[in-house]
Amino acid sequence: MADFPETVSFEEASRLLGVEPRRIKQLVRDRILFSVALPDGSRGIPREIIVSGENGWEPHFALPGTLTLLSDDGFTPDEAAAWLYTFQEELAQTPMAAILSGRHHRVNAIASTLAF
Repeated sequence: MADFPETVSFEEASRLLGVEPRRIKQLVRDRILFSVALPDGSRGIPREIIVSGENGWEPHFALPGTLTLLSDDGFTPDEAAAWLYTFQEELAQTPMAAILSGRHHRVNAIASTLAF
C-alpha cells in the first residue's frame, strides 16, 4: 500500500491556488490535480503537488500528462494516486518523487507501458 504525504483540504488547496473551492473538484476531474482518500473517509490534495511558481502557488506542471497517461492505461483516480506513491524499481524511487525531482519524462515513459 502506498504511503501518501501530507495533504490539504480542498478548501485549503483553493486558498493556496486563489480559486473558488468548487474549482478544485474541476481541476481534479480535468487531471490537473488529484486527490487521495484519507482514513476518515474524506479526500485531500497532496500538499507537494501545489508548488511555488512565478505567480504564486500552482499545480505541478508535469502532473496532467502523467495523470492522463495513467487514465488512458485504465487506472482509476485512486489507482493512479497509489501508483504515484509506490516504489518503482525502474526509478529506484516512487514516481512522485521522480516527478518532483524533474524526472517526469522517465515516469511518463514507464506509465505509457502500463495499460491493462
